[in-house]
Amino acid sequence: MGFAAIDSLATVIAAILAFAFGFAWHRMFEKSWMTAEGYRGKPALKVAPLVVVFIAYLVIAGMLAGIVGHIGGVTLWNTLVSGIMIWAGFVLATIVVDHSFEARPRKLTLINAGHWLGVFVIMSLVIGIMA
Repeated sequence: MGFAAIDSLATVIAAILAFAFGFAWHRMFEKSWMTAEGYRGKPALKVAPLVVVFIAYLVIAGMLAGIVGHIGGVTLWNTLVSGIMIWAGFVLATIVVDHSFEARPRKLTLINAGHWLGVFVIMSLVIGIMA
């Protein structure tokens, strides 16, 4: 599978499952996350940011599938290893740098990093299974 053969169904399913995971993750850590972010009250749930998040998840899933397809051998193992390496090398590293310069609490770094690890593992599993 190369960029031209990205499985659209796998991309959509990966995005939907990652979105559901993200919602559950943030509900589970809602109080800790809001405190670490500096929220004083419960923020209102708005639809527009959720649409943006879902579109971003579609892009991430499509790029993950494309990258794994481009480097060859879309298997469950290759996709999972690639997803974790992309998370560690790009997402985790970026979060750590941003949070360090922004003097964010370590708890927030762990919550956000855990969320993105879950997203990449879920997407990798879906893409790898459906390949």
